[in-house]
Amino acid sequence: MAVVQTYLSARRTATVYDGVTPSVIDFRDATAWVSFTIFAMYLLPARLIFPPLTTLGRPGVMAGLLLFVWWMLTRLHPSLVTRGQQPMRWALAFYFVTIGTSYIAGQARGLDPLEANQADRTVLMAFAAGGILLAACDGVLTRERIDTVLRWLCYGSAVMALFAFTQFAFRQDFTGYLKLPPVLQFQRDLVGFDDRGGGGLVRVAGTAGHYIEFSVLMVVALVVAIHYARFAATRRDRQIFAGIAMIVAGVIPISLSRTGVLALAAAILLLILVWPLRTTFNVLVVGVFLTAIIQVGKPGLLGALRSLLFAGSSDPSVQGRLEDYDYVAPFIRERPWFGRGFGTWLPEMYQLLDNQWLGTMVTTGIIGVAGLAVLFLVGIVVAARVRRFAKTDSDRDLAAVLAVAIGVMAVSAFTFDALFFSTYLFTMHLLLGLAGAMWRLTRAQRLN
Repeated sequence: MAVVQTYLSARRTATVYDGVTPSVIDFRDATAWVSFTIFAMYLLPARLIFPPLTTLGRPGVMAGLLLFVWWMLTRLHPSLVTRGQQPMRWALAFYFVTIGTSYIAGQARGLDPLEANQADRTVLMAFAAGGILLAACDGVLTRERIDTVLRWLCYGSAVMALFAFTQFAFRQDFTGYLKLPPVLQFQRDLVGFDDRGGGGLVRVAGTAGHYIEFSVLMVVALVVAIHYARFAATRRDRQIFAGIAMIVAGVIPISLSRTGVLALAAAILLLILVWPLRTTFNVLVVGVFLTAIIQVGKPGLLGALRSLLFAGSSDPSVQGRLEDYDYVAPFIRERPWFGRGFGTWLPEMYQLLDNQWLGTMVTTGIIGVAGLAVLFLVGIVVAARVRRFAKTDSDRDLAAVLAVAIGVMAVSAFTFDALFFSTYLFTMHLLLGLAGAMWRLTRAQRLN
């Protein structure tokens, strides 16, 4: 921690765009703290918390709240503020306005004490995630520091993937031993193992809070790792990230998640459109190689995934998701615009929806859905603009990776309560923030 604080207190010189011409200012760089926050989210189990703060007590969440405070303080000092236009700030501001109006609407209707407490916690969680986005887009100052943050995302994902491998191989959850520092405690039981597909197969989640969350995070890590396997500065680094890519790709099937397989297929198909032919060929060859290893090592795994993918509406989980629409229809009709109140839908009081967009519609109404959609869409558009104007192949590829990863996270939110899971939430905001950082740097280069 002392090292991180010392690093954060060091004064850096960075070139930013101030709205007229690029200027050199003295700035406190947030790269180290952002990297630490993300790595902590992946390294430590999702249920490991500081007890007095309950769900807000995850070390990464507390760090995110500090980043939000840090960003607010930088706005008060002219030599610390990052000036110039930043679309991601406006998108986040609009999103905060929508959840704020929904929060007020919920308080106005009168909330059960459990709903009120959950609403307060959810608002604070949104601020913590917003801190990551703002620190990334305004505090990660150079292209090299963007690489630093994403490298730590890959390292954290590799750790999570290795925990998942051990869970699958030994049927033992070694994350139970991760209780450092000792002030942290497990809020609930660990995710554990879930039998699925027959043949003794179990789902695993690594250090994530849910199997679906785990699969989506691994898809995001895969596309980022492939980027650095192609564009890292040294051969050794390219080999390291190629190894990470193979590790995270190998654990996606053992989550036994339809969402993970579909997200992987969508991400690879989209990236194939922008990859050179040689890269496409190499990725497909490695994919076939990994598939063969999985088939030999665990013969029933791929068959179980195939059965899940083609089960259709006969699958109980699919039926449950379809029935949710009828269940929530009266709640939506009752409060269509601002919803029942941000963060007030509790599964123990109502019903588990397994659909973030549907849950957002119920709790924040049409306005809240618009706010969340704008947040995702602005991130994708910003990344697409960066790709259009970037001057190097590396920048163009990273912009495509960010756009695809953000899109994958937006679509996967239809299959589970995504924003309830803090690792997904923080990763999503990190990608949005880094898209904003890339936009800031690319725009400054264009106007130079």
